[in-house]
Amino acid sequence: METTYKNERLKREFYKWLENSKQFSGETIKCYEKAIWLWEDFTNKNDFGSFNETTATAFREWIKNKQKNNSQEKISIAYCYHNLRFLKVFFGWLSKRAGYKLKIKEPAIDCLNLSKNEVREAKQTKSVKNPTLDEIKMVIETIKGKTEIEKRDKAIFSLAFLTGARISAIRTLPMQSFDKKEQVIYQDPALGVETKYNKKITSILIPFGYKEAMDYFIEWFDYLKDQKGFKPEDPIFPATKIENGKENINYYNTGEVENKKLKSSGSLRKIFKKRFEQAGLNYYHPHTFRHWLVRRMAEFPLTEEQKKAFSQCLGHESTLITFGSQGYGRIDENRQIDIMKSIDFEALKGGTGQRISDEDVSRIAKQVSENIKNNT
Repeated sequence: METTYKNERLKREFYKWLENSKQFSGETIKCYEKAIWLWEDFTNKNDFGSFNETTATAFREWIKNKQKNNSQEKISIAYCYHNLRFLKVFFGWLSKRAGYKLKIKEPAIDCLNLSKNEVREAKQTKSVKNPTLDEIKMVIETIKGKTEIEKRDKAIFSLAFLTGARISAIRTLPMQSFDKKEQVIYQDPALGVETKYNKKITSILIPFGYKEAMDYFIEWFDYLKDQKGFKPEDPIFPATKIENGKENINYYNTGEVENKKLKSSGSLRKIFKKRFEQAGLNYYHPHTFRHWLVRRMAEFPLTEEQKKAFSQCLGHESTLITFGSQGYGRIDENRQIDIMKSIDFEALKGGTGQRISDEDVSRIAKQVSENIKNNT
């Protein structure tokens, strides 16, 4: 009992440190929580002070061989890498606290490392599939918009399409975060909006030829303000109103909303999954809307200033994160093959079969750049 109390107290202090000193969002802190839960599951909630090289090594091998729920398939190496990384931060923090400095040694923390090849595999950039514009339209138009819940969900999808905002921010947006005249969303932590690293993000609504999405969102905003009497601090996307059934035995969805925030980002993911299934389409998680928006913007010949402005709309510090090959701008492998096959290398080198000159190299580089710009 005493061990459990000590562990819980330390976890609370650690999460508070992540929030205040590291400025991590609630969603990021939950990742650390899950990693620590895995450690406690493996050690049967032993005292954190008993951490040593033997246990750390055994845990590393255990998580590498852990199977997915209801499956014989092993979890991904990326899953292992990130959970081990989170635990290293936790035990590194703990090793500097009074009473643990002599108990937790750096060599033991190093036992949570994967091999270089495993780390390389875990960090390898993977192509992310995103919905097409037609699929996004189909999902939104399939939602009838008769009940309050349907109007809300239609507006949620519309805002994700218009801004590419993260779901943690969408869930926590208050009415005052939207400037209707300027058509701008202010993702401001000072207003209670949960953003990555608690950054203030200013996002303009971009309709991309699908004006109806803008209309659906504004209609919902006006409905809350004019018909429901929502105040500036009330949520733009309130929770579903649930009422008791007969004799309080069951509960049912009234089709209405109540003036409360959605409980979690998981609630939003369920809404996305439900609406994709309703439209008869494969499910795309909310973050893929960001990828769609970046790839759409990459089709335009933007100036560096325009790229920077758009990058800031997504909350990125650099355009390399937005458009770079290691960020959202990575080209799908099939698209990469098509682009390279479209280059006429024989024409570029003049068909002579001779060594390509420096001028030809420059010309090829320019051709590749133009092909990528025109086809990504």
